[in-house]
Amino acid sequence: MNKKINGLLVSNVLYEELNKYLLKKDALPRVVDLSIGNDFGGQMYAKMKEKKITNNTLIDFTSIHFEKMQKEELEEYIKRINEDDTITGMMIQLPLPDNLKQEERNLLDMIDPRKDIDGLTSISAGKLNSNISTLIPCTPLGIETLLKAYDISLEGKKVAIINRSNIVGKPLMHLMLRNNATPIICHSKTKNLKETTKECDIVIAALNKQEFITADYIKEGAIVIDVGVHKNKAGKTVGDVSFDEVYEKASLITPPTKSVGPMTICMLAYNAAKSLHGQEVDEILQNGIEKAKKLIKTQ
Repeated sequence: MNKKINGLLVSNVLYEELNKYLLKKDALPRVVDLSIGNDFGGQMYAKMKEKKITNNTLIDFTSIHFEKMQKEELEEYIKRINEDDTITGMMIQLPLPDNLKQEERNLLDMIDPRKDIDGLTSISAGKLNSNISTLIPCTPLGIETLLKAYDISLEGKKVAIINRSNIVGKPLMHLMLRNNATPIICHSKTKNLKETTKECDIVIAALNKQEFITADYIKEGAIVIDVGVHKNKAGKTVGDVSFDEVYEKASLITPPTKSVGPMTICMLAYNAAKSLHGQEVDEILQNGIEKAKKLIKTQ
C-alpha cells in the first residue's frame, strides 16, 4: 500500500476545476505579490508562486520585489493597490526585513480585507475565528483540503498541531474545530511533546526543525502532515518529519516535496478567485475535492 499523500495530484485536479470555472467568467483575478529585502527563502517562494499560478491558471499574477523599502513607502504602495480597482488581490511576502518587522501587524492590516488573499489581516482572522466565510491562510486551507481529498473524516479526531503562528497553527486550529476535530496546539514551550503527539490521530508538524519528528512521536496508524522544508547536508530535501522512519508507523504521510507545498500555492489561486468572485468559489473547490477523491481511489 502506498502511504504517500500526493498533493501534486490533488492540486492538478483543483487547478483544472478552477480554470473551467474562470473560463466562464467575464473578469479574471489580477494579483500583486510584494516582497522586500533579501530573504532567500521568501524570494524563492515568491518566484515559485508566480511560476506555478501563471502556468496553471488564468490568473494574472505578478511578483514585485524591492531591495529596500521604508515603512512610509510601503504604506503608500499598499494604499495605491487598495484603491486600484483593476487589482483584485494582494499579498506581502513574509518575513519582512528587520526595519519593518515591528510594523508587520499594522502593515498587514492596511490591506483591504477583500483583497487579502493570504488571509492574514486581523479582519480575516476574526472572521475565521467566528466561522464566517473569509479568505483563509493558504497552508492551513491546503492541509484541510488535502485531508478532505483523501476522504479522511476529521470528526472526533485528536489533531496535534506543532505550530502556534498566525500563518499556520492558529488558523489550522479553527479549521480543525469547524470539522469537529479536537485540535491540540503544541509549540516550543510545550512539555512532554512526545507524549502529547503519541496520543493523536493526526500530527501536523510545522516546527521548522529538520527531521525532528521521529517514529517515537507517532502512534501506530496515525496520519502525518509535514509542513517543513529543508536541505540536509547531502543536499536532499527533507522535512520536519524523519520520513523513512515514520513511514512504517503512519497510515498516511506527506513526503517533503510534492505535497503540502503545491497545495499551498493552489489555495492561493483559489483565494485569488474568491477575492473577485466571492463565496461561489467555495463550491468550485468542493467540486474539485470530490473529483480528486475519485481519482485517488483509482491510484
